[in-house]
Amino acid sequence: MILSVSRRSDIPAFYSDWFFRQLRQGFVLVPNPINQHKVARIELKPLRILNLQTNLLGEKVVKTQGNIEGIVFWSKNPKLIMDKLKYLDSLGIKYYFLYTLNAYPKSIEGGLPSLEERINTFKELSKLCPVIWRYDPILLSREIDINWHINEFKKLCEKLKGYTNNCKVSFVIESYKGCSKSVWAPSSTQRYDILSSFVKIAKENDIQLETCAESGDYLSLGIMPSKCIDGKIFENLLTEKFKSQNIKVTRKNNKIDGQRKHCGCMPAVDIGRYDTCRHNCNYCYARKGSLKSMEGGVFGEIYERKTELEFEYK
Repeated sequence: MILSVSRRSDIPAFYSDWFFRQLRQGFVLVPNPINQHKVARIELKPLRILNLQTNLLGEKVVKTQGNIEGIVFWSKNPKLIMDKLKYLDSLGIKYYFLYTLNAYPKSIEGGLPSLEERINTFKELSKLCPVIWRYDPILLSREIDINWHINEFKKLCEKLKGYTNNCKVSFVIESYKGCSKSVWAPSSTQRYDILSSFVKIAKENDIQLETCAESGDYLSLGIMPSKCIDGKIFENLLTEKFKSQNIKVTRKNNKIDGQRKHCGCMPAVDIGRYDTCRHNCNYCYARKGSLKSMEGGVFGEIYERKTELEFEYK
Protein backbone atom coordinates (compact mmCIF):
# COMPACT_ATOMS: atom_id res chain seq x y z
CA MET A 1 0.00 0.00 0.00
CA ILE A 2 0.87 3.66 -0.29
CA LEU A 3 0.46 5.49 3.00
CA SER A 4 -1.06 8.97 2.83
CA VAL A 5 0.21 11.22 5.66
CA SER A 6 -2.21 12.98 5.37
CA ARG A 7 -5.05 14.55 3.40
CA ARG A 8 -6.94 15.16 6.65
CA SER A 9 -4.31 16.88 8.77
CA ASP A 10 -0.78 18.27 8.58
CA ILE A 11 0.93 15.39 10.36
CA PRO A 12 4.49 16.47 9.38
CA ALA A 13 3.89 19.91 10.96
CA PHE A 14 2.13 18.89 14.17
CA TYR A 15 2.31 15.14 14.78
CA SER A 16 5.63 13.83 13.51
CA ASP A 17 6.52 12.35 16.94
CA TRP A 18 3.18 10.56 17.00
CA PHE A 19 3.68 9.24 13.47
CA PHE A 20 7.10 7.76 14.12
CA ARG A 21 5.93 6.31 17.44
CA GLN A 22 3.13 4.50 15.61
CA LEU A 23 5.54 3.35 12.91
CA ARG A 24 7.81 1.81 15.55
CA GLN A 25 4.79 0.27 17.25
CA GLY A 26 3.82 -1.35 13.96
CA PHE A 27 0.21 -0.21 13.63
CA VAL A 28 -2.11 2.79 13.83
CA LEU A 29 -5.77 3.22 14.76
CA VAL A 30 -7.77 5.49 12.44
CA PRO A 31 -11.41 6.48 13.09
CA ASN A 32 -13.72 6.39 10.11
CA PRO A 33 -14.34 10.01 8.98
CA ILE A 34 -18.09 9.37 8.74
CA ASN A 35 -18.61 7.08 11.73
CA GLN A 36 -16.13 7.75 14.55
CA HIS A 37 -17.19 4.54 16.31
CA LYS A 38 -15.69 2.44 13.51
CA VAL A 39 -11.92 2.35 13.97
CA ALA A 40 -9.54 0.78 11.47
CA ARG A 41 -6.40 -0.93 12.75
CA ILE A 42 -3.82 -0.56 10.01
CA GLU A 43 -0.57 -2.50 10.06
CA LEU A 44 2.55 -0.41 9.44
CA LYS A 45 5.23 -2.79 8.27
CA PRO A 46 7.90 -1.74 5.74
CA LEU A 47 7.87 -3.86 2.62
CA ARG A 48 10.85 -6.17 2.21
CA ILE A 49 11.77 -8.81 -0.34
CA LEU A 50 12.27 -12.09 1.51
CA ASN A 51 13.12 -14.33 -1.39
CA LEU A 52 13.82 -14.02 -5.10
CA GLN A 53 13.88 -17.04 -7.39
CA THR A 54 13.71 -17.66 -11.12
CA ASN A 55 11.45 -20.47 -12.39
CA LEU A 56 12.05 -22.76 -15.36
CA LEU A 57 10.46 -20.23 -17.70
CA GLY A 58 12.93 -17.58 -16.63
CA GLU A 59 10.26 -15.63 -14.70
CA LYS A 60 11.09 -14.05 -11.37
CA VAL A 61 9.18 -15.30 -8.35
CA VAL A 62 9.30 -12.61 -5.68
CA LYS A 63 8.20 -13.23 -2.10
CA THR A 64 7.58 -10.09 -0.05
CA GLN A 65 6.81 -9.21 3.55
CA GLY A 66 5.20 -6.06 4.94
CA ASN A 67 2.74 -3.61 3.43
CA ILE A 68 4.24 -0.07 3.25
CA GLU A 69 5.49 0.37 -0.29
CA GLY A 70 5.80 4.12 -0.03
CA ILE A 71 4.62 7.23 1.79
CA VAL A 72 3.17 10.48 0.45
CA PHE A 73 3.50 13.32 2.95
CA TRP A 74 1.21 16.36 2.69
CA SER A 75 2.33 19.50 4.48
CA LYS A 76 2.53 23.30 4.60
CA ASN A 77 5.34 23.29 7.13
CA PRO A 78 7.36 20.05 7.24
CA LYS A 79 10.35 21.59 9.01
CA LEU A 80 9.95 19.55 12.22
CA ILE A 81 9.84 16.19 10.44
CA MET A 82 12.96 16.66 8.34
CA ASP A 83 15.48 15.46 10.92
CA LYS A 84 13.41 12.26 11.42
CA LEU A 85 13.38 11.18 7.78
CA LYS A 86 16.64 9.26 8.18
CA TYR A 87 14.65 6.64 10.07
CA LEU A 88 12.54 6.01 6.97
CA ASP A 89 15.74 5.74 4.93
CA SER A 90 17.07 3.14 7.37
CA LEU A 91 13.88 1.10 6.86
CA GLY A 92 14.16 1.37 3.09
CA ILE A 93 10.83 3.20 2.82
CA LYS A 94 10.52 5.46 -0.22
CA TYR A 95 8.62 8.73 0.10
CA TYR A 96 7.99 12.14 -1.39
CA PHE A 97 6.33 15.36 -0.23
CA LEU A 98 3.42 17.38 -1.51
CA TYR A 99 4.34 20.82 -0.22
CA THR A 100 1.57 23.44 -0.25
CA LEU A 101 3.13 26.88 -0.56
CA ASN A 102 1.06 30.03 -1.01
CA ALA A 103 1.72 33.66 -0.19
CA TYR A 104 -1.62 34.31 1.48
CA PRO A 105 -1.80 36.81 4.35
CA LYS A 106 -2.40 35.83 7.99
CA SER A 107 -6.11 36.63 7.60
CA ILE A 108 -6.36 33.57 5.32
CA GLU A 109 -3.58 31.27 6.59
CA GLY A 110 -3.21 32.25 10.22
CA GLY A 111 -0.95 29.61 11.74
CA LEU A 112 2.03 29.43 9.41
CA PRO A 113 5.64 30.64 9.73
CA SER A 114 6.82 33.45 7.47
CA LEU A 115 6.80 32.85 3.75
CA GLU A 116 10.58 33.17 3.59
CA GLU A 117 11.02 30.48 6.23
CA ARG A 118 8.70 28.13 4.37
CA ILE A 119 10.58 28.72 1.11
CA ASN A 120 13.87 27.89 2.83
CA THR A 121 12.32 24.72 4.28
CA PHE A 122 11.16 23.76 0.79
CA LYS A 123 14.68 24.13 -0.57
CA GLU A 124 16.23 22.10 2.27
CA LEU A 125 13.65 19.35 1.96
CA SER A 126 14.25 19.04 -1.79
CA LYS A 127 17.80 17.91 -0.99
CA LEU A 128 16.39 14.90 0.89
CA CYS A 129 13.62 13.62 -1.37
CA PRO A 130 11.36 14.56 -4.29
CA VAL A 131 9.18 17.58 -3.45
CA ILE A 132 6.13 18.56 -5.50
CA TRP A 133 4.81 22.08 -5.09
CA ARG A 134 1.10 22.66 -4.59
CA TYR A 135 -0.16 26.20 -5.19
CA ASP A 136 -3.49 25.37 -3.70
CA PRO A 137 -6.21 26.44 -3.43
CA ILE A 138 -6.52 29.45 -5.68
CA LEU A 139 -9.11 31.81 -4.20
CA LEU A 140 -10.24 35.43 -4.38
CA SER A 141 -11.15 37.90 -1.65
CA ARG A 142 -11.49 41.64 -1.21
CA GLU A 143 -7.71 41.91 -0.94
CA ILE A 144 -6.75 39.17 -3.42
CA ASP A 145 -7.45 39.47 -7.14
CA ILE A 146 -6.07 37.93 -10.32
CA ASN A 147 -3.09 40.28 -10.50
CA TRP A 148 -2.17 39.43 -6.91
CA HIS A 149 -1.97 35.74 -7.82
CA ILE A 150 0.05 36.39 -10.97
CA ASN A 151 2.58 38.55 -9.12
CA GLU A 152 2.94 36.22 -6.13
CA PHE A 153 3.11 33.08 -8.27
CA LYS A 154 5.90 34.66 -10.33
CA LYS A 155 7.90 35.45 -7.19
CA LEU A 156 7.49 31.91 -5.88
CA CYS A 157 8.41 30.31 -9.21
CA GLU A 158 11.61 32.33 -9.38
CA LYS A 159 12.59 31.30 -5.84
CA LEU A 160 11.70 27.61 -6.32
CA LYS A 161 13.36 27.22 -9.73
CA GLY A 162 15.66 24.21 -9.62
CA TYR A 163 14.11 22.86 -6.42
CA THR A 164 10.99 21.27 -7.94
CA ASN A 165 9.86 20.12 -11.37
CA ASN A 166 6.10 20.29 -10.92
CA CYS A 167 3.44 22.59 -9.55
CA LYS A 168 -0.11 21.38 -8.99
CA VAL A 169 -2.94 23.92 -8.79
CA SER A 170 -6.61 23.75 -7.92
CA PHE A 171 -9.36 26.21 -7.03
CA VAL A 172 -11.10 26.68 -3.71
CA ILE A 173 -14.37 24.83 -3.20
CA GLU A 174 -16.85 27.17 -1.54
CA SER A 175 -19.30 24.42 -0.59
CA TYR A 176 -16.95 22.90 1.99
CA LYS A 177 -18.10 23.49 5.55
CA GLY A 178 -14.73 24.90 6.59
CA CYS A 179 -14.61 27.50 3.83
CA SER A 180 -15.14 31.09 4.99
CA LYS A 181 -17.68 33.30 3.27
CA SER A 182 -14.95 35.94 2.96
CA VAL A 183 -13.24 34.01 0.14
CA TRP A 184 -14.63 32.69 -3.11
CA ALA A 185 -13.65 30.80 -6.24
CA PRO A 186 -12.73 32.56 -9.49
CA SER A 187 -15.23 32.39 -12.33
CA SER A 188 -14.55 30.20 -15.37
CA THR A 189 -13.17 33.20 -17.27
CA GLN A 190 -11.01 34.24 -14.34
CA ARG A 191 -9.66 30.70 -14.00
CA TYR A 192 -8.61 30.69 -17.61
CA ASP A 193 -6.94 34.09 -17.25
CA ILE A 194 -5.06 32.99 -14.13
CA LEU A 195 -3.85 29.70 -15.59
CA SER A 196 -2.87 31.18 -18.96
CA SER A 197 -0.53 33.52 -17.08
CA PHE A 198 0.65 30.82 -14.68
CA VAL A 199 1.65 28.37 -17.40
CA LYS A 200 3.93 30.94 -19.07
CA ILE A 201 5.56 31.89 -15.77
CA ALA A 202 6.04 28.27 -14.76
CA LYS A 203 7.59 27.38 -18.12
CA GLU A 204 10.07 30.25 -17.82
CA ASN A 205 11.21 28.70 -14.54
CA ASP A 206 11.38 25.08 -15.77
CA ILE A 207 8.32 24.04 -13.78
CA GLN A 208 5.52 21.92 -15.26
CA LEU A 209 2.10 23.29 -14.33
CA GLU A 210 -0.63 20.70 -13.68
CA THR A 211 -4.20 20.77 -12.37
CA CYS A 212 -5.46 18.73 -9.42
CA ALA A 213 -9.01 17.31 -9.46
CA GLU A 214 -10.31 20.11 -11.69
CA SER A 215 -13.26 19.66 -14.03
CA GLY A 216 -12.08 22.30 -16.50
CA ASP A 217 -10.18 21.35 -19.64
CA TYR A 218 -6.97 23.33 -19.84
CA LEU A 219 -5.15 21.18 -22.38
CA SER A 220 -5.22 24.06 -24.86
CA LEU A 221 -2.95 25.93 -22.43
CA GLY A 222 -0.58 22.99 -22.19
CA ILE A 223 -1.76 22.12 -18.66
CA MET A 224 -2.33 18.44 -18.00
CA PRO A 225 -4.60 16.99 -15.30
CA SER A 226 -2.43 15.23 -12.75
CA LYS A 227 -2.50 13.09 -9.66
CA CYS A 228 -1.04 13.91 -6.26
CA ILE A 229 -0.59 10.29 -5.21
CA ASP A 230 1.25 9.20 -8.30
CA GLY A 231 1.95 5.53 -8.90
CA LYS A 232 4.48 6.37 -11.61
CA ILE A 233 6.68 8.16 -9.08
CA PHE A 234 6.67 5.09 -6.85
CA GLU A 235 7.34 2.77 -9.78
CA ASN A 236 10.53 4.72 -10.39
CA LEU A 237 11.50 4.98 -6.70
CA LEU A 238 10.91 1.28 -6.02
CA THR A 239 12.61 0.11 -9.21
CA GLU A 240 15.65 2.16 -8.18
CA LYS A 241 15.45 0.69 -4.66
CA PHE A 242 15.60 -2.89 -5.98
CA LYS A 243 17.98 -2.14 -8.84
CA SER A 244 20.74 -4.36 -7.42
CA GLN A 245 18.32 -7.31 -7.48
CA ASN A 246 17.30 -6.54 -11.06
CA ILE A 247 13.65 -6.19 -10.09
CA LYS A 248 11.28 -4.04 -12.11
CA VAL A 249 8.30 -2.60 -10.22
CA THR A 250 5.03 -1.84 -11.99
CA ARG A 251 1.53 -0.91 -10.88
CA LYS A 252 -0.96 -3.74 -10.81
CA ASN A 253 -3.66 -1.51 -12.28
CA ASN A 254 -4.57 2.09 -12.94
CA LYS A 255 -7.51 2.21 -10.55
CA ILE A 256 -7.97 5.65 -9.05
CA ASP A 257 -8.72 6.59 -5.48
CA GLY A 258 -11.71 8.77 -6.23
CA GLN A 259 -11.44 11.21 -3.34
CA ARG A 260 -13.13 13.81 -5.51
CA LYS A 261 -14.97 13.43 -8.80
CA HIS A 262 -12.00 14.38 -10.97
CA CYS A 263 -9.31 13.05 -8.65
CA GLY A 264 -6.72 10.91 -10.45
CA CYS A 265 -4.84 9.64 -7.39
CA MET A 266 -3.98 5.97 -7.12
CA PRO A 267 -5.31 4.07 -4.08
CA ALA A 268 -3.75 4.94 -0.73
CA VAL A 269 -4.52 4.52 2.95
CA ASP A 270 -4.87 7.81 4.84
CA ILE A 271 -4.09 7.78 8.57
CA GLY A 272 -5.12 11.35 9.47
CA ARG A 273 -8.14 12.76 11.29
CA TYR A 274 -10.19 15.81 10.45
CA ASP A 275 -10.26 18.79 12.83
CA THR A 276 -6.69 18.22 14.05
CA CYS A 277 -4.72 20.74 11.96
CA ARG A 278 -3.74 23.99 13.68
CA HIS A 279 -2.75 26.11 10.66
CA ASN A 280 -6.10 27.89 10.90
CA CYS A 281 -6.62 28.31 7.16
CA ASN A 282 -10.02 29.85 6.55
CA TYR A 283 -10.81 27.79 3.42
CA CYS A 284 -9.95 24.28 4.58
CA TYR A 285 -12.13 21.24 3.87
CA ALA A 286 -10.58 19.47 6.90
CA ARG A 287 -12.28 21.89 9.32
CA LYS A 288 -15.57 20.27 10.25
CA GLY A 289 -16.02 20.95 13.97
CA SER A 290 -14.08 21.73 17.12
CA LEU A 291 -10.30 21.35 17.12
CA LYS A 292 -9.04 17.94 18.29
CA SER A 293 -5.69 16.19 18.55
CA MET A 294 -4.26 13.28 16.59
CA GLU A 295 -2.85 11.95 19.84
CA GLY A 296 -6.17 11.62 21.66
CA GLY A 297 -7.68 8.26 22.55
CA VAL A 298 -9.58 6.27 19.93
CA PHE A 299 -12.69 4.40 21.06
CA GLY A 300 -15.13 2.24 19.16
CA GLU A 301 -15.37 -0.99 17.25
CA ILE A 302 -11.88 -1.83 16.01
CA TYR A 303 -11.53 -3.86 12.84
CA GLU A 304 -8.45 -4.96 10.92
CA ARG A 305 -7.99 -2.95 7.73
CA LYS A 306 -6.63 -5.17 4.96
CA THR A 307 -4.17 -3.38 2.68
CA GLU A 308 -3.35 -5.19 -0.52
CA LEU A 309 -0.16 -4.35 -2.36
CA GLU A 310 -0.69 -2.10 -5.38
CA PHE A 311 2.49 -3.00 -7.27
CA GLU A 312 4.05 -6.05 -8.89
CA TYR A 313 7.70 -7.01 -8.46
CA LYS A 314 9.19 -8.89 -11.36
